[in-house]
Amino acid sequence: MSIVGDVWFGFSWLLNQLPKFNPVKTIPDLAALKRHFGFPDGTSRLPGIDVFVTTADPIDEPILYTMNCVLSILAVDYPVDRLACYLSDDSGALVLYEALVEVGKFAPLWVPFCRKYSIEPRAPESYFEHVAPPQAGRVTQEFLNDYRRVQMEYDEFKVRLDNLPDAICKRSDVYNSMRAAEGDQKATWMANGTQWPGTWIDPTENHRKGHHAPIAKVLNFRLVVVEIWKMRQSLTSCRALVRENF
Repeated sequence: MSIVGDVWFGFSWLLNQLPKFNPVKTIPDLAALKRHFGFPDGTSRLPGIDVFVTTADPIDEPILYTMNCVLSILAVDYPVDRLACYLSDDSGALVLYEALVEVGKFAPLWVPFCRKYSIEPRAPESYFEHVAPPQAGRVTQEFLNDYRRVQMEYDEFKVRLDNLPDAICKRSDVYNSMRAAEGDQKATWMANGTQWPGTWIDPTENHRKGHHAPIAKVLNFRLVVVEIWKMRQSLTSCRALVRENF
């Protein structure tokens, strides 16, 4: 029986190896998909796709790479009205919320750039770090100008992300000092002057990881809509939809 088993497993291994000698690579025909699933007004009846990105802590999981993941999803070649990206944040941290606001400012530049020039990879950190910069004479001047502009804006985007923790702390200190006479606890404050319902920098009852009030926030941008939906028991979801006209 052992010999029969060895022969069978050897035969199975051989069958598994044969396709590797002549691999088949399939590429979606975007024009055909548009003909079959597109409407004259530019909308599509392709199935909707929801992509979930999970994060547990903005310190253990760097914010820059989490936001790069969101940006790469927003830039995929798929009808923008059929695509949704959800960020599930177990920490309930304000810094991730405000980082998504920064994504909403940068995405209207990054997403059209990716689609116009078929950029790969579509995470800006990986693209600018691993892809050789274009050289004059080898690419069009239009691409060179767009590349330099996007790279400059991305560098500024990274600086803003790096400054978010300090900015939130300083802002909260100012608001807390103004309310010190009222005997309030040290709250974490949003940019609009309201207390953050999630986890505070100095955690207190009902404002610590896993124990905070539900949140429903919607922020509208010209080309990007970022919708935050946080539920009790530290479940935070962010829906980021890129809306642009083809």
